[in-house]
Amino acid sequence: MAETSFLNLEKIISQIDVKPDMVIADFGAGHGFFSVAFGKIIGPSGQVFAIDVLPQAIEAIRSRAKLEGFLNIKAIHGNLEKMNGSTLPDSSCDLVFIANVLFQVPDKQALIKEAHRILKSGGRLAVIEWKPYTPLGPQKEHRLREEDIKQIILPAGFNELKPIDAGSHHYGFVFKK
Repeated sequence: MAETSFLNLEKIISQIDVKPDMVIADFGAGHGFFSVAFGKIIGPSGQVFAIDVLPQAIEAIRSRAKLEGFLNIKAIHGNLEKMNGSTLPDSSCDLVFIANVLFQVPDKQALIKEAHRILKSGGRLAVIEWKPYTPLGPQKEHRLREEDIKQIILPAGFNELKPIDAGSHHYGFVFKK
C-alpha cells in the first residue's frame, strides 16, 4: 500500500512552513512522495536532497524527478546512521524531514545527530511517525510513542516548536535547532 494513502502530504507540508528557495533533506525518502511535493514548493532556486539507504529507492526518486522535470531534487544513496552519512555539508539545510523512518532505525541517536549536523542554526526538523496503537502500520512493538521521540530529539540540541496533525494513523512534531 502506498505511503500516500495514509498521509495527507499537503496537510503535513502546510504545517512545516516549506517556502520557495529552501534547502531540504528528506531522510529515508523512500519513493520520494514528500521529496517531489517539496520540489514543487521550493522552486528552481531551492534544493531537495532525497536520501535513502536502499538503491532501488534512489533509482525510483531519480526516475520520478526526471520524468516530472524536477531539476531541484537530488537523490543520494546514504547511510544516515553513520557520521556524515548524508554526504551533505555542515549547516547546509533549512529543514530536515523524517517520515516513518525512526521506528525502523537501530541507531536513532546517530540519525538525529546527522540531522543536527546538516541543519543551519535555527533550522527545523520535522518528524512524522506511526501512532503506537492504530490497527494499521508496522508491528506495534517497533513503533515509538510521542514521548520516545522527544527523548531522542530534545537532548540532541533541539527545541520543540509544535505538534503536526498528521492524520489518524500518524503523529508528528517540528523541532528547531
